Amino acid sequence: MSDTTANNEGFEEGRRHIESFRAPAAIRDELTRFITQAGSLVWTRPGLEPSQRSLTTIAVLVARGNLGPLREHIEIGLGNGLSQTEITEAIIQCSIYAGFPQTVAAMEVAAEVFDAPS
Repeated sequence: MSDTTANNEGFEEGRRHIESFRAPAAIRDELTRFITQAGSLVWTRPGLEPSQRSLTTIAVLVARGNLGPLREHIEIGLGNGLSQTEITEAIIQCSIYAGFPQTVAAMEVAAEVFDAPS
């Protein structure tokens, strides 16, 4: 898979997640635009490949225990070309810095994503 293909797949996966999140109707469209614009400023910067940005994001979400967004970013990471092994190794790496409870919970989320039908 080329970097461009992975980038497009990851971007589209991210866009779908943002557009489907729940928010009050009165602010949903504006909030969606804000998140899309802010995220685009970070995700399109030079210096890191989309897969590297995904791996960084996954590690931060594991460390913070943010399991809802973690599920989405594991899916985005796969779309950006990360392998299941790379994702699980990043989660394991977090164990000594973020703690084993976050790591175990994150592995459960990863297993659910990996085992879900494509």
